[in-house]
Amino acid sequence: MFIDLATSTRKELDACDVAIVGAGAAGITLALELEKSGLSVAILEGGQGAWTELSQNRYQGEVSTSEGFSYPALDRWRLRYFGGTTNHWVGWCRRLEENVFTQRSNGLGEGWPFQRSDLEPDYQRAMELCTLGRDLFDAETLTTEADLPVLVKATDVLATPVWRFPKQLRFASYYRSRLSKSPVKIYFGANCMGFTFEDKTSSPRASLVHIKNENGLDFELSAKCFVLAGGGIENVRQLLIAAQSQKQINRSGNLGLGFLEHPHGAVGAVLCGDHTPEDLDGVIGYPKDIDGTQFKVGVGLSEEVSAERGMMNTSFTLEPLQTIPREALHGDAIQSLWQSTQPAALGGTGSQVIGIYARTEQRWNSASRVSLISAKDDLGAVRARLDWRVLAQDVADIRTSLGLVGGELLKAGFGPMTLGDPISFQTMEGGGHHLGGARMHLSADQGVVNENSQCHGVDNLYAVGGSSFPTAGFSNPTLTIVALAVRLARTLQERM
Repeated sequence: MFIDLATSTRKELDACDVAIVGAGAAGITLALELEKSGLSVAILEGGQGAWTELSQNRYQGEVSTSEGFSYPALDRWRLRYFGGTTNHWVGWCRRLEENVFTQRSNGLGEGWPFQRSDLEPDYQRAMELCTLGRDLFDAETLTTEADLPVLVKATDVLATPVWRFPKQLRFASYYRSRLSKSPVKIYFGANCMGFTFEDKTSSPRASLVHIKNENGLDFELSAKCFVLAGGGIENVRQLLIAAQSQKQINRSGNLGLGFLEHPHGAVGAVLCGDHTPEDLDGVIGYPKDIDGTQFKVGVGLSEEVSAERGMMNTSFTLEPLQTIPREALHGDAIQSLWQSTQPAALGGTGSQVIGIYARTEQRWNSASRVSLISAKDDLGAVRARLDWRVLAQDVADIRTSLGLVGGELLKAGFGPMTLGDPISFQTMEGGGHHLGGARMHLSADQGVVNENSQCHGVDNLYAVGGSSFPTAGFSNPTLTIVALAVRLARTLQERM
């Protein structure tokens, strides 16, 4: 059921078992998974049922980046209303790479506190919730069944990762009718302003969440447990505020540190070579699977080769060069080639030129972080600052991966090839994937949440979503975020 706090004057809202802060992919998933559990559930959505300028402005903050990189304002990629950022989600979905969960060398981290196989039942459910169709991610099988030529095959060096796209992109519109009739209470205009903690037990507990509505009126809600599900940056912001009164939340000293993104950008181009433009749809297009959903085949290094070289995971998608925005192009050579593909260019080569678009991970780096600043929004909540920092070793890994993958494309009959200059990254940008800052770890001395998304040191406070990723891989995070929310829903049902 939907309730607009702007029309309410009750200071105390009805107590519940589970209070969820945020109605994006994670929050809606939790609600769907818990609605028939017998637990009383409330969602606090700071925005409304649709976009408003007033609410969106509360996501403003400060941004800085490594030299040469760029990042948009904090209120550009995040959306602050029912459905969250899924309201402009394009839908790229795949599981995180398996090696992301394991210990790796050369500064790539010790992985997650569980294996990917432990998350598999939750991935299966997440596939259903994200309406992704059949669970098939094999590039050669998908391309063949779509009656397209297989121009690029996996080798000992080359991997062919696949992304799938949902039948229904918008969580809010797809699940709105069901949730409007649900016993789950969804409060709109319920801006979380912090928590009250009590230390009456062996471990601190949150007892109340404090709320302001759009008019600045104060409310409070008591619950048996509280879940932050507000997105990567927002979860960290809320935890940083909470840690000012409950020091156990940042016992590790790592809260806010290790912000992770997926550097994106066109770093090379290649001609069709032996292949005709008519045969390229399987590698540059977004074909339909036999179940009607779309998929995308990429290229990258195999996990074995990456491990041998101590390199992070890097993937590339192949796109018609002329369709890539000019600001995403990387280096003078790529810019010149792009210009030749435009319709107005004399003798332009058009779709025969294939852009090589990087989608990579980055190493955990304490200098890459989310913090609080003194500026406040109209309700008096302190704003966030993002410092996105990328290590020189990450840049070197992308350059090496590009050369190795490019060599495999030449073997597959593509070419000749033009490579950009990934040293300066003058046009590289993030992917809009806000990860890390409240990393998951078994130890309270190193992590912020444990393997069940529970905050170390607080019995009943959880943070679920991209903020808990200890490593990010190159895969788009939404499917994993939904899987983590499914996992948390099961945990809450077992514990309450």
